[in-house]
Amino acid sequence: MAIRYSAVRKQGFKSNDVNDKQENQILDYKQQQHRLFPLLAASYCFFFTGKKVLADLTAIEKRLLALANTDPNAKNTITKTEVGDIHASTSALKSFTSTITADGIEDCRKSCGGHGFLQASGFPELITSYLQNPTVEGDNQMLPMQVVKILLKLVKDVQADNTKDWETCDASYLLKPVKAILNGKDSPSFDVDSKEGMMDCNVLLAAYQHRAARLLVAVAQQIQTAVMEGKSFEDAWNGALIQMGRVSRAHSLYLLMKNFADGIAEESGKLLGKGEVDVLTDLALLFGLYWIEKEIGDFLEDGYMSGDQADIVRECIPDMLEKIRPNAVALVDANDFSDFRLKSVLGRYDGNVYPALLETSKKDPLNATEPGPGYEQHLKRLITGGVGVYTGTASRL
Repeated sequence: MAIRYSAVRKQGFKSNDVNDKQENQILDYKQQQHRLFPLLAASYCFFFTGKKVLADLTAIEKRLLALANTDPNAKNTITKTEVGDIHASTSALKSFTSTITADGIEDCRKSCGGHGFLQASGFPELITSYLQNPTVEGDNQMLPMQVVKILLKLVKDVQADNTKDWETCDASYLLKPVKAILNGKDSPSFDVDSKEGMMDCNVLLAAYQHRAARLLVAVAQQIQTAVMEGKSFEDAWNGALIQMGRVSRAHSLYLLMKNFADGIAEESGKLLGKGEVDVLTDLALLFGLYWIEKEIGDFLEDGYMSGDQADIVRECIPDMLEKIRPNAVALVDANDFSDFRLKSVLGRYDGNVYPALLETSKKDPLNATEPGPGYEQHLKRLITGGVGVYTGTASRL
């Protein structure tokens, strides 16, 4: 709705020539693009991640059904590690994605200016119907604790060199970097010195992988240190809760970026042609770059990324916004949401926003009569009787 409206709404002339009356679509302004395009990228990212999670849950359900008729000691037995890993992944993803979606709907409303505040815009109903999701099915502030509780078992298994069960799990990406950190090996360098080098999904994934592993080990060490200093485990756990939120977010961002890139690769040559793959890859890169910039401190504080590399990340984002701009409207149209489902005059498929707004205003009870209700009783005397003439005020002090 916000992107369609931003393509219709015009504001500001394209040139200083008084004879040139062409105006800019507000979607052409970088500020507007920076507000909306990362959310557009996130919507596709969440779609591919949803497909992956559904496939994983379906697969484990089939294995459970198969086990009901086979030897429980068979090789296809489902381990507690696998079940715990799925719980960690879905908990982290639920917490992160529902928060971003709830905040994103409000950001979209704000990007539409005053019209976004109208009931006819569709945003008030959408916001109020969705706002339950950060709370229901697991509160978003509580779920990170469950995520970290499971991932701390991974750290323990790495220390004990007992990681076989983790090798087929979502969290398997943590095994090597966690082991390297625990063994005191130097962090791998983030060897990127150009924008071209930065615009690579594998490069961004490596950064997210390092960040997640480092934060996880830091939480484990924080709890262990607190207990060794004499604190109870409960107090040590409580003291690490804020950092657990960072770990859960880092874990979910790696999974989201990985599922996005893998989803595009899997559908390449099948449902997606080269053009679609290129456009979706641009969205994946924008998603990865945007969240690195947004949480740049996590990548800088241990020296993994330098200040110059952070500048490169920041410089890449406007370039990606520019590449996505020509396809932005088509990308939202591809969702194929009907006007009936959107219930939004701003997000109409035909773009006839202002006639629709006028028709909507005619249905308002306040506009049923001319002049409107209250005019004779209250407003008329202010306008025609002189009561509303300003005569100055005197201080009561």
